[in-house]
Amino acid sequence: MKIAFLVRDLCHMGGVVSATQALAGALAEKHQVEIVALRKVRDESYFPLDPRVSVRALSDLRPHSPVCDLDDPLIEKFPLIYPLNVDAKKPVVSRLAEVRLLQYLDTTDADVVVSSSPRITVMLAQSRGSYLKVAQEHSMPAIYPDDIKERLFPAYLSLDALTALTPEEVAALGEQVPAVRNRLAVMPNCVPTAPVRSRGANKLVISAGHLTENKNHALLVEAFAQVHAQAPDWTLRIYGHGAEKSRLKARIHELGLSNHVLLMGQVAPVAPEFAKGAIFVLPSMREAFGNVLVEAMAAGLPVVSTDADHGPRNILTDGEDGLIVPCDDAGTMAEAILRLVRDDGLRRTMAENAVRNAERFHETGSRERFEAVLELAFARKALPRRATARVDTQGNLHVEVGPLPLDAHGADLVLRKDGGKNLLEHRFALSADGQALVPWDTALPHGTWGAFLATPSGAEVPLGTDGYGCDTQDLLAVELPRPHGHALALLLPYRNENGRLHVRSALREVHAEVGAVRVDERTIELRADVWGTALGPGAVVEARHRRNKKRHLTFTVEKTGEGALRTVIDCRTLADEHTDAEGTDVIWDFFVRPDAGEPRVALAKLATDVLQPIDVFTFPRPVVTTVDETPAPTDTADGPSPRPSMLRLGLRKSRPAEAVTPPPPAPRRETELRPYFTSLNQFSVKTVRL
Repeated sequence: MKIAFLVRDLCHMGGVVSATQALAGALAEKHQVEIVALRKVRDESYFPLDPRVSVRALSDLRPHSPVCDLDDPLIEKFPLIYPLNVDAKKPVVSRLAEVRLLQYLDTTDADVVVSSSPRITVMLAQSRGSYLKVAQEHSMPAIYPDDIKERLFPAYLSLDALTALTPEEVAALGEQVPAVRNRLAVMPNCVPTAPVRSRGANKLVISAGHLTENKNHALLVEAFAQVHAQAPDWTLRIYGHGAEKSRLKARIHELGLSNHVLLMGQVAPVAPEFAKGAIFVLPSMREAFGNVLVEAMAAGLPVVSTDADHGPRNILTDGEDGLIVPCDDAGTMAEAILRLVRDDGLRRTMAENAVRNAERFHETGSRERFEAVLELAFARKALPRRATARVDTQGNLHVEVGPLPLDAHGADLVLRKDGGKNLLEHRFALSADGQALVPWDTALPHGTWGAFLATPSGAEVPLGTDGYGCDTQDLLAVELPRPHGHALALLLPYRNENGRLHVRSALREVHAEVGAVRVDERTIELRADVWGTALGPGAVVEARHRRNKKRHLTFTVEKTGEGALRTVIDCRTLADEHTDAEGTDVIWDFFVRPDAGEPRVALAKLATDVLQPIDVFTFPRPVVTTVDETPAPTDTADGPSPRPSMLRLGLRKSRPAEAVTPPPPAPRRETELRPYFTSLNQFSVKTVRL
């Protein structure tokens, strides 16, 4: 199998580059592997690379290179598809690199193309190749800038597989982009075995990472000041560089620790430095994984780490190979370090456990884990993804996907309820020729359900359909109410805006189906059929205020047949209930109460093949005009004018008629009534002050 990894470049020190190179080397044991870099700015990577892995640079920015691209005019131009860095003065990835990546994606013979960067993922998702498209998230997409998420999350939908570093991050991604839950997998970073191992003899505490606020080395300096007070013969070495260096140095001097806390700068590779230490400390506030934790463990160091989301708790076992402390507590961190400083036996035991526990992140374990991700993705790719759905005259739903591959026999049609953390799902067996039956009396809970195909091995794909894929002509012939079970039980298949097959289940034990609605300037006449209960002498129609559920209006009901009713809603009543303090819009939702003391039943339109009645059933919008019969007083030459009746009583004959200021016309209020069906298909009326 040929596997290609896409990276921005291999020319900086960082966990993504290290992990990608390590995984590429691990896979090269059994596969043909190449790394495709968008640009090259230095001769060698900071990390060792297996010689079996080939490297291709799409743009060369080294002035001394015989294939330098600096004279190409496209090197200074911004890309058109690759997402830009905000406020960038010049492109980090040029239009030239972008064009060459597009050419590569169109012509590569790779079986699998893997993106290791969210910006590259946006481009990979648009490629037309038949290869497997995989994205690896090495960070936390939830914290990406909004402009990246707006393009990245839709791009996920075009991928065959998507990996994240921890189970927590997989769950978070599934919540943010529910449609990709079926192709998510946990894939920790690959961290190579350590070339050298600590003997634990040196009284050195080691830390490493970019000197940034998130890495929180300031907390470690404060903690080590407390350690030094009780163990003055121990030294702290911090490896890395970054914006916080000056602030850290100033604090070290202020604490008088210049000889005991050393800023070692950037060292590559840093793993051999770990072997000089006896304890490793990770003080991060947030850590998606934490390659340095595994590197330190592999080098034989017990670890003290903050409980940063989400990496450390997925790497360390507290009390076995390290100690986990809160993210913002220097005192607790100092106590944990001192515990290891004082107990040589505990350090040795934890060091041995650390070496053993780090093995699962090394080359062999990582290769097997990634191969399993690819195997499942290939199985998904071979599955049929198009379906047709038909409703028969009984209301049963027939779904067909076509013949299944042999290894997919025993697969199920899965209907999964959209949204929420605890998704519900119902499974229906697919025959070998790809047909499934969803009986009308399955009692599929009310709501919208996505359709998926799932195999016994765990491969799963969402099912799509086309404009001819949903046959609902016989749904109009289904007799309602049902003779047994729920009075309303109706399955409506449809194609959503993304081309996916969904099913709306309308399921109600008691239901009030709205029929004809007639609207004129004075009244709204509404007819409905009530199923699943009888209309008693106390039956009424109620309108409930959307924002203030305690407010409701009652309208009388006329029985027009078995379970049938008619009610007339006075437009002026609704207009008068719209007070000035309520703003422009007020919404009233309508229910029927079948009898005194009975629960309300929403008046809705669900027994239909119309998915969204709000767009189809439209009604006139009468305008009610009201006049305030007691207008506010007006000013006269002698002061405020009394009310009209008082004015007549108080007139003096000597005052000239022209001196009397006539009262202003009474204020007129216009209120428009808008009857409609909501997105949940309930009948409502919105009153709008014009």
